[in-house]
Amino acid sequence: MNARLPERQASRALLIGSSRFSHEGLHDLPATVNNVRALADALTDPALGGLDPSGCRVLTDPTTPQQVGDAIDGVVNEALDTLLVYYSGHGMLNQRGELFLAVETTDPDPRRVHYFGVPMGWLRSALADSPARNRILILDCCFSGHATQAMSGTAPAVSGNLDIHGTYTLASAPAHETAVAPVGAQFTAFTGELLRTLRQGVPDGGELLTLGDIYPALTRALLASGMPRPQRLGTGMADHIALARNRAYRPATPSTVKPRTVSEPRGTTITPGVRSTNEQDPKVAAEFHAAMLDGYRRAKKELNYNAGNFIQMVQQVGGLEAARRLLRASSVSSGFTTLWEKGRLDLAVEAVVLQDRFAGLFSDEELDIARDRLAEYGYSPAQTS
Repeated sequence: MNARLPERQASRALLIGSSRFSHEGLHDLPATVNNVRALADALTDPALGGLDPSGCRVLTDPTTPQQVGDAIDGVVNEALDTLLVYYSGHGMLNQRGELFLAVETTDPDPRRVHYFGVPMGWLRSALADSPARNRILILDCCFSGHATQAMSGTAPAVSGNLDIHGTYTLASAPAHETAVAPVGAQFTAFTGELLRTLRQGVPDGGELLTLGDIYPALTRALLASGMPRPQRLGTGMADHIALARNRAYRPATPSTVKPRTVSEPRGTTITPGVRSTNEQDPKVAAEFHAAMLDGYRRAKKELNYNAGNFIQMVQQVGGLEAARRLLRASSVSSGFTTLWEKGRLDLAVEAVVLQDRFAGLFSDEELDIARDRLAEYGYSPAQTS
């Protein structure tokens, strides 16, 4: 699936910023208003690809949950291509551990918040019922990681599953951690980094800035600053949804391509840029296919990670073709990102590709892609046979 920008006229965004709160248990968050206004500017910037300004709606300082409900209702059915809903403010949990979003009159008492806060179920239902092909939910609030649980249908209070092709949830903090809004800062920590990524782009990324590009860049930058780790959940091929053009994109030219010295697999002669005869060796190809299946099984057993899309691709087209498709993709897969988060890039397809016994199955360019991706994420594979 190729990344593409949202269709301007058929896409909608609702950006909600709650900065003022009347209850003494909630402090004001002035940066949230800056968040939504700057994010609206970035999303509608024609130079970035942007949404049509008429389709990007900003709601600041709603006083009641009903105002938020009305605003959601005003965009969900209009979006036919891409729907983006963003909230920045206070997040709080009720006694059952369910997430609620604060408005000006919200009472944060866990016993009363469900009367005065915006329930996560409203946003879940809105995205589930929208006719939009792609749906994106971004939450910048405390405990926002609960949203990824709710959107996956695994939270105890949620009945049924949300299995919508092209739905992506991005949260600023884990389920049981608070988000960060530095005192006196123009933006909150999470949205400030999101804005920087949208405006400056991701070096070595593709021409379009996809959610699959944005999430790792956000995570690395925020962790380096001591901030909470963002959370994400994607269904279908949601990682390929693009929000903007990548300003840091530089197309490769002959003068910028660096020559690489290829280490030859044992007993094999490789002509640069040409596949070795190992590709024609059924035994080597079968061994690679088995290694791909073994990586899937190990991830499931050791990490409790079920890479459903990956194993389906391997079963449909074979391990070798599946690896080539993943290498040719403009950004890393959601599975690669998950393995990176868990510190197990040794199980990534790129690490298997670079094993000595399989290197002859791939072109120099494909080997370069695998090596560069792993290096970008701080992993140096050991040469194994």
